Amino acid sequence: MPQGGNSIQLLEADPELARGLDPRRVREMSPRLFARAVDIPRGPWSPGRTLQSGSNPIGLLVLHGLLVREATVGDHPSAELLGPGDLLRAWEDRDAEVLLPRSVRWSALTTARVAVIDHALAVRAAQWPEIFAQLVERAARRAERLVLMQAIGHLTRVDDRLLALLWCLAERWGRVIPDGVLVDLRLPHRTLAGMVGARRPSVTTALGQLMARGDIERRQDGGWILHGQPPEPRTTDAGAPFGGLRSAQA
Repeated sequence: MPQGGNSIQLLEADPELARGLDPRRVREMSPRLFARAVDIPRGPWSPGRTLQSGSNPIGLLVLHGLLVREATVGDHPSAELLGPGDLLRAWEDRDAEVLLPRSVRWSALTTARVAVIDHALAVRAAQWPEIFAQLVERAARRAERLVLMQAIGHLTRVDDRLLALLWCLAERWGRVIPDGVLVDLRLPHRTLAGMVGARRPSVTTALGQLMARGDIERRQDGGWILHGQPPEPRTTDAGAPFGGLRSAQA
């Protein structure tokens, strides 16, 4: 059994990993696919402390909660939001040659729980390739989201970047309500700034502009309501996409 943390049955903690499998096979697999789960309190997170006990990890699977990875080059931080189902590596590759100075820090926006995917679990799961297919699919989806975040960061105006980001978050965390689409996430302006490549004061100003136009609404509990329809990419005269959702003001 895993040492340190809590031992859980992975398919009970994350049933989507068994999506498409026959229920009989799931009942057969579940008792054997146990993993070490680690609870992360809200606030700054030091992954090294999480991983200091137990077998060598391959990765971490977020079971619930929200984590933020912030990478800084120079004085420009970039943030990534991670949630349930995401796979991550929260430690440095000791064999990698690092030439560009950077800093990476982690924090939990809410209390969170992660499952440690280690070599022992991989050996036990080897006879069920469907599980590995699900994990690979999730890693691919995360890579696609990062590319989309990069594209959003190339929009000229900060308000356009924020509106595109909120609709992107709605694809995963949003739900339709009578007034629009509710994105029930409480994201600090610092995190939003890192996600769209802007300064925090610029984000505060841009959010005010979006609310004044009626594009978004801030709820008292901190969530966001998106009104209207998602913005469509606009093609510039040169034919390049993502030229801006609206023409820049003079």
